[in-house]
Amino acid sequence: MLSNYGFRPSTGRSLCNAWSVLRCLSVEAISLFRWNSEITSCFKKHDVTSARELFETMPCKNAVTWNCMISGYIINGMINEAREFFDSMPTKNVVSWTSMLNGYAKNGKLEEARRLFDAVENKNAICWNCMISGYVRNGKLDEARMLFGAMQVKNDVSYSIMVEGYFRYGFVSEAERLFDEASTKMSWNLMLRGYLQQDNITGASKFFHRIPRKDETTWNTLISGYQGEEALILYTQMLTAGFKPDQSTLSSVISVCGSLAIQGWGKGMHVFVFKIGYENDCIVMSSLVSMYSQCGFIVDATLVFQTIETRDTVAWNAIIMAVAHHYSATNALDLFTHMIHSGCHPDHATFLILLTACAHAGLVNEGWNYLKSMEGWNLSPKPEHYASMVDLLGRSGLLAEAFDLVDQLPVNLPAYALETLLCACRIHENYGFSDLIAKKILSYQPHDVGICVLQSNLYSARGLWKDAARVRANLKLNKLKKELGCSWIDINGSVPCFSYYDKSHI
Repeated sequence: MLSNYGFRPSTGRSLCNAWSVLRCLSVEAISLFRWNSEITSCFKKHDVTSARELFETMPCKNAVTWNCMISGYIINGMINEAREFFDSMPTKNVVSWTSMLNGYAKNGKLEEARRLFDAVENKNAICWNCMISGYVRNGKLDEARMLFGAMQVKNDVSYSIMVEGYFRYGFVSEAERLFDEASTKMSWNLMLRGYLQQDNITGASKFFHRIPRKDETTWNTLISGYQGEEALILYTQMLTAGFKPDQSTLSSVISVCGSLAIQGWGKGMHVFVFKIGYENDCIVMSSLVSMYSQCGFIVDATLVFQTIETRDTVAWNAIIMAVAHHYSATNALDLFTHMIHSGCHPDHATFLILLTACAHAGLVNEGWNYLKSMEGWNLSPKPEHYASMVDLLGRSGLLAEAFDLVDQLPVNLPAYALETLLCACRIHENYGFSDLIAKKILSYQPHDVGICVLQSNLYSARGLWKDAARVRANLKLNKLKKELGCSWIDINGSVPCFSYYDKSHI
C-alpha cells in the first residue's frame, strides 16, 4: 500500500521513515480539520471578525478552508465579501461555484448568478440545479423552465425543483405532467407536499392512497397538512401500519394537540415521547412547551422548558411566546434578554413574537426598537414583521402613522395586516382611513366575505344605510356567506366539532 504513495519499504529503516511521513500528513490533516471547524463555528455564531482572523493566521489552507469562508460570508448576508474570496481562491471546485451561485440566488441577484453560471466551463448537474432553483425561488418560472429544457442530463433533484416550482405558483397540471415523466419515490412525496401547499387536502388524501410504497416521510407529510382531528386519526393509522414516528411526526401531532387545546391527547404524547427516547430532542420538547401553553397550562410549559438541557432558538421562542400569552409582554421581553445572555441568537420568528407581544401591550417605542434592531442580527424584516408593527400602531390608535408605514413599505403586506388595521379603524372610529383601507383590501380580494361584512358594519355605524345595503346586496348577488364559527371539545379522545344551534351530536 505504501508503494502507491512513492515509498519502497525494502528495509526496516525506510519503513519507519514512511510511517513517519504518513503520521505527519495525518497530523496536518487533523490540524486543518480543526481550523476549518473553528472558522465554521465562528460564522454560525455570526462572529465574522473572528472567522477572518482565524483564516489569516492559519499556517496552511486547503480548498475546504476557502469554501468555509465563502459559505460563511453568504450565510451572514455578506455576498460581496464572499465574492472577493471566491475571486481570490487559488483553485475553485464545484463547491465553490455552487456556493456562490446559491448565494447570489438567495439574495435575488439573478443576473450575477447567471453570469457566474455561464462562466462555468464543465457544468455538472449540481450547477444546473442551483441556477434553476434560483429562478424558481425568485419567481422566474419561465426562465427556470427554459433552463430545465436545455439541461441535457436531468436527475431526481432537477425534476423535484421544477415540480415544487409549478406547485408554488399554482401550475398544478404542469406539475402533474412532469411527475408522470419522472415517477421516483422523491417526487411522490414532493407531489403530496405540493397538493397540501395548494390547500388541496382532498387531492392530497387521494394521492396518498395511490403511493405504492409509503415511508415515514410520506406519512409525516400528510399528517402535517391536517390541522384537526384527521391528523390524530392518521397518526393512529401510521402506528397501526407499523411505522415508527420520528421527530417530524411527534412535533406535528403535538402541535395539532395544542391548536385543538386537547390536553388529554397532549399529555399522552408527552408520555410517549419519553417512552421512545425523544426527551432530549429540542424540537419535540419545544412543541410540548407550545402545546401546554395553548392548552392553558403555563406551569407545565415552564417545567418542560426547564428540562431541556441544550436550549436552542426554537425552545426559547416557544417559552417567550408562552409567557407573552399568559403573563405579560414585560416578562416575555425579559426572557429575550436571558436568551441573548445564554449565547442563543434570535431568528425571524423571535422578533415576530416580540413584536406581537409589544402589540398586545401597546409598547410602541419598544416595538420600533426591536424592528430596527433586526439588522444588527443580519436579519431583514419580512412582511409579517411589518404587519405586526402595523397592528401595534393600529391598536395604539396611531392610525395615520400605521397608514404611512403601509404606503412606504418596500414589500406588499399580507391581507390580514390590512384587515387588522381596518378593525383598528372601527375600534377608534376613524372612518376616513377605513374607506381607503377597505378599498385597498377589496382590490386584492374582491370576494372577501369578512371584509365586506366589516365594511357594511362601518357604513352602518356612520348611518350610511344605503352604502351598507349595497355591500350586503353584492354579497347576496355573488352568493357569498360568512362562514359560521365553530367550537370543539375533547370527549374520550374524540374531538367533535359543532356550531351555533347544531344538534347533530345530541
